[in-house]
Parts: sequence; structure tokens; C-alpha cells
Amino acid sequence: MNIPKIAEILTDIDSGYILEAAEKETQMTKKFNIKRAVLIAAACVCVICLMAAGWALFDSKDYLEDYDADPSYMVQDKMITSDGEGHYFGIIMCGSGFRLMGSDGSAGENAYNICDVPGCDHTDSSVCKALNWPEVTGLSVYDGRLYWTARQKGVSTDELFDSVNIMSSEPDGSDIQTVRSVPNEVYTDTQYNKYIRTHRGYMYFIGIREPEMTFDPETMTSAQKNPDEKYVLNVWAEELAENGSGEKIFSLDCENGRSYIYTSQFYANNLYIMLKSTDMNNREDFRFEVYRIDLKTHESKRIFKTEKYDFSGWWLDGAENLYYSETDPETEKSSLIKLDLSKGRPEEILELPGSGRVINGKAVCLDANAGKVTVLDFSGNRVELEFGELTEQVRESYGYAGISFCGVDNDNVILQMCDDECFALIPLDGSKPRIIIASCFSDPEFERIWGNVE
Repeated sequence: MNIPKIAEILTDIDSGYILEAAEKETQMTKKFNIKRAVLIAAACVCVICLMAAGWALFDSKDYLEDYDADPSYMVQDKMITSDGEGHYFGIIMCGSGFRLMGSDGSAGENAYNICDVPGCDHTDSSVCKALNWPEVTGLSVYDGRLYWTARQKGVSTDELFDSVNIMSSEPDGSDIQTVRSVPNEVYTDTQYNKYIRTHRGYMYFIGIREPEMTFDPETMTSAQKNPDEKYVLNVWAEELAENGSGEKIFSLDCENGRSYIYTSQFYANNLYIMLKSTDMNNREDFRFEVYRIDLKTHESKRIFKTEKYDFSGWWLDGAENLYYSETDPETEKSSLIKLDLSKGRPEEILELPGSGRVINGKAVCLDANAGKVTVLDFSGNRVELEFGELTEQVRESYGYAGISFCGVDNDNVILQMCDDECFALIPLDGSKPRIIIASCFSDPEFERIWGNVE
């Protein structure tokens, strides 16, 4: 998918035809062959332009795996991502604040800071690039580079919240660049349940803007300044270019008196927003909606709405089939359900060993207390994995384990441990679980070190 190389090949072909034309004996033949060469050259140029335009605009309906790293294997509100080739990048808490680190997927001692400051010991946030107040859900790998967002260093407190920077580096932490600054309006317009994702030349900011609140110090309570002001789900598209532009491409008013949770997934030129809401005074009053946003035209459409089915741990595939887990309250039986959004009828696929999360074409049932996780694909193939020994090692050093599920790719279940302080891989092939990113691996000020982690 390398345009310059294809262009070089076509140029060689054109030159061959022109040379052939020049070597013909008669003037008429020369003119004919030169015209033919010119027409062929023009046609080739048109092909190159069309191909380049197709790649630049992403007209293909197929997902271009060579260009994008599919994010659908990671839970969107977690502070970790992958390049799809075994390298992982995460944001963890440490003694000096937030830290951005990378890993080759092996044992944690090989983790490294995303910082290219010569001689940096990664403890001074005013100097270290890895300590930079990043937006924790903003990690992406795109076109061979790591992208994230962070506040600007070395500015006054008054200026700190004027803008947020889109940052980029090579996967090894070198060549750190500030791609461009994004107005703080984008950041505040997506302040609640924020998700940031880089996709096909843009960084998308997705989140819910809360109504303006007032605080009463006497009663220590907060209330909406304007009771009629609504929560609003917004999506901003910001171009990944130094002189790039951005705009709000989607906005949806949310009803007051309802609680909202959402997930979003990118497939080719579409962004899907899946939104579940529940009445705050009646937990059985729920609603589930799916919106499709065309990333080229910015046109949006609600493609599904239901109040019949309660959803848990849902995941949407590229054919607009929704998969989710469901537990019968009477029998306590858990099942994997498939729902074709075009037909709106749920179908039970297989039984699950417990409630779980559906993601990346798999159902994952995590029992953190027992140190076990079961992974099933949609055909029913099943693997049971244990990580209790690693949990005990973490618990002995930190005093607790704080385990949560981050995602599952083709090789590993990804877990977050000690809340915000380390990430672990549980290999699907049954090999030994391991910590890959943790604060203790590079922070000399961090005291909670459990020793050698194999």
C-alpha cells in the first residue's frame, strides 16, 4: 500500500513505451507511438491519482488493516493500547504522577518511558516527556506512530487550560512531536466519559458535556445552574496536521433524569455510538440506541433503538451485528446473544460460564477473586486461564490487587492491576502471565516494589 513505489513502477512502464516509440523508423510510426505513450502515461497518471485519492479519502468499505490498528480489542475507557504486533503502551500512576510507558510485551523490566530527553531520569515532570499530564483514554497507534493528548509544559496556570496538545512519537519513544494544539473548547465539550481515538488522519474526541453546576458551601451540595440545561454527547474530529482544522461532527442531547453509558467503535469510514440510558428513579426503565456517523460526510443516523432488551458488555462487528452477554435473573444462566440490528431479533449463540464482556469476537468471563479468566470465541472454542500466582505476588507487594479487564487481542487477555499502577498480560496459549508495564520498573522514587517479576 505504498503509493511512491507503485508510481515508480508505472513511471518505468511509461518510459519504456516512450523509448520504444522513439526508436521506430518512420515519422508516422514515431508520432503514433508517442501519442500512444502519452495516452498510456496520462492513463497511468489518472490511475495513480485515483488510487492516491482513494487511499487518502478511504473510499474502500473494507477495513484497511495495513493502515489502521483496529482498536476494537480494547475497552475504550482503559489507559492502554497496542500496535497489533505485540507492543503495548500504557499510562500508569507513579510517585511522580502520570507516566506514559511502552513495552515489547515481555516481562516488565523491559518497559521503557516514552521520553526522548537525553539523560532524563523520568522523575521531574517539568522536563520528562513521559510525565506530562496526559489524557488517560487518549492512546492510539496509527500509521506506525503512537498518539496521545497532553497539556502543554512550561506555561502558567492561567494558560494551562487554554488548549490541549496532540502528541506523537515513534513506538520506541523517540522523535516526540507536538502535532498541533486543539482548543480547550474541544476538551471541555467532551469532559465526561471522554474517549479519544486516532483514526484515518484525525483524532476524535468523544464524550458528554455536563450542565454548568453551582456549589453551596453551607450544604456542601451541587446543583445545575439551569435546571433545563441538558447533558450533551459530542464528537469532535481534529485533523492530524500542523495547520489542520477541526469541527464538531455529532451532537446529541441527553434527557435529564437519566444516567448514560456509551461505547464507540470505528469501522472503515463509519463511527458507531452505542448509548444505553436508565431512568434514575426506575432502574427497569432502560433504553438502548445505536447511531452511525459517516466520517466523510458527517451525516448521522440512528440505526437501532429498543426498550425491550437490557444489554451488558456489548460489542458491535463490522456487519452491524451486536453481541452482548445476558444473565437470566431466575436461572442465573449467562448466555452470549447476537442481535442483527437490521432485523432487531436477538439469538442465543452459546452458554457462558458466568457474566462477561463481549469484545473482539470473543466473550471474556473474568473471576478476579479466583484469579481465573475464561475466553470463548463465537464458535464455542474455550480456553480457561489462571493467573492467581501473579495476583498474590501483586497483592503481597501492594496490599491489594485491584484487578479490572482491559481487553483481549489475538494473543493475550489484558488486565489492569493495582487500579492505575500496572498492566498484565494473560497469554491465550496458557504460558506464564506477566506484568508488562508498572510504575516500579522505571521510577526510583516509587517505593512499592515487589522485587523481581519474571
